[in-house]
Amino acid sequence: MPQEDKQVTLFIAGILAWFAVLMITHVKASFPFANGVYFTGFALFLTGFLAINFITKAKQAKRLSSVFILLQLMGFGFVFYTAQSSEGLILLVIFAGQLPFFLSQKQSIAVLLLINGICLFIFLLMWDRGFSSSSVAITLNLAFQCFALAVANIAVRESESRVALEQANAELMSTRSLLEQTSRQAERLKLSRDLHDICGHQLTGLLLNLEYLSKTLPTQHQQGVNETKQIAKDLLNDIRAVVKQNKASAQLDLNAAIDSLFAHLPHVNAEFTPRLAAPLLSVHHAEVLLRICQEAVSNALRYGSEKCLSISLFKGDNILLLEVSNPFKMRAHERVGSGLQNMHERAAELGGEVTIEQENSQWKVSVRLPYKEQHYD
Repeated sequence: MPQEDKQVTLFIAGILAWFAVLMITHVKASFPFANGVYFTGFALFLTGFLAINFITKAKQAKRLSSVFILLQLMGFGFVFYTAQSSEGLILLVIFAGQLPFFLSQKQSIAVLLLINGICLFIFLLMWDRGFSSSSVAITLNLAFQCFALAVANIAVRESESRVALEQANAELMSTRSLLEQTSRQAERLKLSRDLHDICGHQLTGLLLNLEYLSKTLPTQHQQGVNETKQIAKDLLNDIRAVVKQNKASAQLDLNAAIDSLFAHLPHVNAEFTPRLAAPLLSVHHAEVLLRICQEAVSNALRYGSEKCLSISLFKGDNILLLEVSNPFKMRAHERVGSGLQNMHERAAELGGEVTIEQENSQWKVSVRLPYKEQHYD
């Protein structure tokens, strides 16, 4: 079943469960405004549930999602306290199905155990229910909650795997784009070298022979030899011009490689500006910048608060600049890892440097590489 269909199924199941609890529970509490608290609890729970499922930022921003999770928990508390029955615990099944999207499995289990422990305490000490009936009700509902938790956890893992596969495919396609360009340029350069070394050598020998003949043949044959010699000179000049043109056009379009990266990440909003005004002459520089860009995009998708990035690529006087920035909600030490170390090492190979900046909830990776407009490869 596709990931989107699974999420829709979980949503429909949550709505049906919420409606079922509303139909089978009744207000048993006798304090003033108990009815109002009861229906307010259902309203709060449904509001938090719908917000998490329909507000995009609620899924991406941890603080906002925490607010709506707590709103549901508050709503459950109102319903459970006023209904004073185990049927109200069914709302926790819906609640449990959302926890894996925001908490780890261990954290989710701890939260459910804590809430059910509080409910058991209320059953035994506040409502004076029997231990046997209370523990059975709590255990049975906790089993359903764990089942919902497991199903949602599978959906989350599949979603993460799909995103990772999508990202790996995008990196593969962008790398392939660069390799295709590199392969074409390598073939052209090889052909140019062969043309220059083989044909150029043969034509040079031919010119030397013609030069010798022009000095040894009778005068009446001089014109034909000179004309042949001129043709050989023109042909040699043409070959040299073709070789020079092929070398001059042996460039790599890094813009196309980065475009290929995001063409296979349809759920990512990327702004790519400014772009390189002209292709690069160096395979090594293009590959290093692409690899660093891939790693920066990977970090942004893994740790960023939103799936949006801003990329700029600029070639100045003797320098190449790459910047990748994205919103984030994490502290710096949580983002440092082998990926950033790889960036530094790749840039250092070409005498460049990578700097990391954090400002106004933006995480920015900047790369500076020394570069001269010449053929490095």
